[in-house]
Amino acid sequence: MPFSAESAATTQSPFLTKIHPRRNRRPRWLPDPGLHRVLFLGVVLTSLCPILHGKTTFGGNRTKSLPAVEDPEVASELVNVVEAFITAGEKDDPAARGKFLGPRIFYYGHPRTREQAVKAIAALYRRWPQRKFSLTGSLDLFEIPNHRGVYRATAVYDYKFDNREEHLSGKSKLTCVVEHDQRGTRIIGVDEKLLNGSTEYQQE
Repeated sequence: MPFSAESAATTQSPFLTKIHPRRNRRPRWLPDPGLHRVLFLGVVLTSLCPILHGKTTFGGNRTKSLPAVEDPEVASELVNVVEAFITAGEKDDPAARGKFLGPRIFYYGHPRTREQAVKAIAALYRRWPQRKFSLTGSLDLFEIPNHRGVYRATAVYDYKFDNREEHLSGKSKLTCVVEHDQRGTRIIGVDEKLLNGSTEYQQE
């Protein structure tokens, strides 16, 4: 079936159709505390976009923006992890990306285990066996208020996907929620959107 920007916009992952089927029940692996955390990640990924593009209003005329990451060592680690996650998408092994994910992750609008996310990555790789990624600029990093050690990273990158008969290229904006503590740095939320007007699809 031909791939287009229009069809991509209707899917939960911008590069693959129906890799995350909707479910009405809560996943069995998710206890109540885990549910609260995943819901929080969903809010971080979906409701703070206006803040990232400028300032948002809190109570009357007061404005407030997300704080930048002040610690240069933490910022460097966050950049390294997110950039490595992006470029790992060129490798054939889905686990190359999976190793950067936390045990539980809010993945394209749905709570997932790392293993479930890796299966979704593998499905993408079967659809597009040849993949190239290139960042178009620096990452934007922000601290998430009232959540120590949790950060939001956004990046725009060029992508080029190929299989035997199809070619897809364009730009995408990736958003990651990243957790950093004494145990290390891991991605616990992932979402992205294709940039309007950038997608080019060819079929031989």
